[in-house]
This record gives sequence, C-alpha cells and structure tokens, in this order.
Amino acid sequence: MLFNVVYGILSVITWSAFAFKLKDLARDWRNKELQLLCLAISTFAAPFFFAAPPIYVRVDALLGIKNIATLIVYSSVAVCTTSFLALLVSWSSSPSNVRLRHRLIFGYAIATITLMTTFFFLGTVDDAEHPLDFDVYYAQAPYITEFLLVYQFVFTTSMAGLVRLCWRYSTIVDKPWLRRGLRVVASGAIAGFGYCLPKLTSLVWDLVGHSPLDDVNSVVAPMFASVSAALFAIGFTMPTWGVAVSKARAWMSDYRTFKRRYPLWQAITAAFPEVVLAAPPTSRRELARELDFFLSRQVIEILDGEMRLRPHFSTEIRRVARELAVARGFTNAEADSIAEAAQITAALQVRAAGRGSRLGQDGDFIDTADGDLDKEGARLTRVADAFRTSAIIPAVARLQISSVEA
Repeated sequence: MLFNVVYGILSVITWSAFAFKLKDLARDWRNKELQLLCLAISTFAAPFFFAAPPIYVRVDALLGIKNIATLIVYSSVAVCTTSFLALLVSWSSSPSNVRLRHRLIFGYAIATITLMTTFFFLGTVDDAEHPLDFDVYYAQAPYITEFLLVYQFVFTTSMAGLVRLCWRYSTIVDKPWLRRGLRVVASGAIAGFGYCLPKLTSLVWDLVGHSPLDDVNSVVAPMFASVSAALFAIGFTMPTWGVAVSKARAWMSDYRTFKRRYPLWQAITAAFPEVVLAAPPTSRRELARELDFFLSRQVIEILDGEMRLRPHFSTEIRRVARELAVARGFTNAEADSIAEAAQITAALQVRAAGRGSRLGQDGDFIDTADGDLDKEGARLTRVADAFRTSAIIPAVARLQISSVEA
C-alpha cells in the first residue's frame, strides 16, 4: 500500500512536470535542449507508473513475460539519467565539445541498455512476480546479478556526474531560478546515492556471501529514489515556473505599494485636483490589468502636488518631526520619511486654512532621488507609510499650526 501511494504521488508530480515542459516544446519543437529535458522527465516519470505493483503485474500479464516491467523501469531510468547528463553538457560545455560528448553519453546509454536486456533474457526470472523485491530475490541468480550490476553502475555514475555538473554550473549562471534549480537537482542526485550505493554494496556483498541489506534494498533505497525523482522534477522545471513565481510576487508587491501610497495620493490630489491627468482605477480588475500605468501615474501626480506644496513647507516642522522620531528610536531613514510626511501634512492644513505661504518663508524640499522615478516611488512609499501610520505627524502639525495662528 505504501508503495502504491508514494509511486502514485510521484507519478503525478513527474508527469505534471513533463506536461509543463511539453507546452514549451510545442512552441519550440526544434529546441534540442527542450527535447532532452522532456525525454529525461518522461523517462523518470515512467518508472513510477510501471513500478507500482498493480501496474507492474498487469504489464507482465499483457506482455506475457514475468518481471519484464523491471527491465522497462530500469531501462527508462538509464535513459533518463543519461538524458539529464546530456542536457547539462549542453548547458555547460562549449559548442565545439557538445556533439562529441553527447555521442559518448548516448553511446554509453545504448551499450548499457543492450547489456541489461541481454543479461535479463539470459537469466531466469519467471518463477513469480517480484515488483517490490526483485533486486533482493534475484541478487544471486545467474546473469541477473550482472544485469543489476550494470544498472546500478550506470545509475551511480550518472548521479556523480549530475552532482558535479549541476553544482559547477550553478556557480557561474546569472539567472537566479536556474541557479536554484540546478542546486535542487544536485540535491536530488545526492539523494539518489541513498538508492544506488546500498544496492551496489549489497550486490558486491552477495558475490562473496549473503548481504544483510535486504530490507534496506526493498524499502529504504526506493524511498531515496522517490525523493530524488521529486527533486529532479522540481529542479529541472524551476527555471520556468520560478520566473512566473517571481513575476507574481513582484505584481503583489506593486499592488501593495499602490495601496500603501493611496492615502497620500488621495490627500494631495484632493488639494490639487488639476494634477490628476488619468482617472484612478474604478475597480480592482482595472487596477490589476494596468497596474504599471497606475503606479507610475500615482508617483507623478504625488510629485506634482508636492511641488505645488513647496511654498508651504517649513524647515522647522521638518526639524521638530525628525528630532522627535530619532528620540523615539526610529532609524535615520525612517526619521527622514516621518519629517517629510509631517511637512506635507502641515502644508496641506495651512493651504486648506487659506493662509497662503506663511509657512513657506523658510520652506525647503530635499530631493534624494535625483529625478529617478523608481527612487522617487520608493521614497514616496516610505513617506506614505509615515503619513498613514506615524503618531508624530499630527502632533507636530498641530503644534506648528498653533504657532502660525498665534
């Protein structure tokens, strides 16, 4: 039951990864690297489908050869691991070396599968079905020992090659999600050693006696292979879906930024409606559809309003607000934002009271963004946060309005 559940879950994960990459291949079907990746993922997905005991038995019955599913599973894994290696060679080797290395890798894969097939049919494995303990039950059977040794050797060398190539290539790529994906694949290859090394050790042990690792081979090792497969499916598809995750995260951040700045924008545009050149979004759907446009307009319109408020700015308000913020333990950057927000709040109040530019006799405006719209946006977001949440601002504004009235 355990293996049915685990293999079923992994089959869904790996086939989903295959379908995910197949869409990319359909758009660029001549891409050799996508071809290799789809081949590798499909042949890693297939073993978990065929190795599930109910499917294993049905495949044997359909083909009329007991335990033939084991040969299918192991051949698929051999194709998969060598395809992964070929893909990494494509990524990390110079074009002049790729073709030769691909020929060597695929030649090795063909020779391995040929040997495995030959040894399998020379051996005798037709006494009963062994979907879960084939390696243990037939470990000392003539020719099947060689069959298993060939398979475990190709698996072990492939895992070693994947660890080496993935980690080395991950240190030189400049794409964050590709780098993360390669390291996940390297982790999957390390997990793969938990599958192949015990089995290889047990096979060699059986050549001179009876190995005590039967339970490890039948239960523990397949679990390591399952973890390895999941990590491979995640790692090799991560460069694609990871970019989508980053875009979604960036969009959510922009959406929150728009909402954070909205109270400041609302206060300024209420005082200077003429700065609004584009009507604000009337629904969340409209905002979502044109978020970049509304973000940039928001910054420009706040800056236009801020410019009109400059005659009402007071260095005294800025100084008092900043000193209070520092005294309450805020950082210098936070204190600057609170001081700017206090200036804007007081200036809006003075303008609303119709007092002309009395606060502006010593007014100033400090531009720390040098006209860079992204920097201006970041500055205004910090100011908007202070404008919305700081308890210092209304107190300072009341103090200064009182002094003006006096």
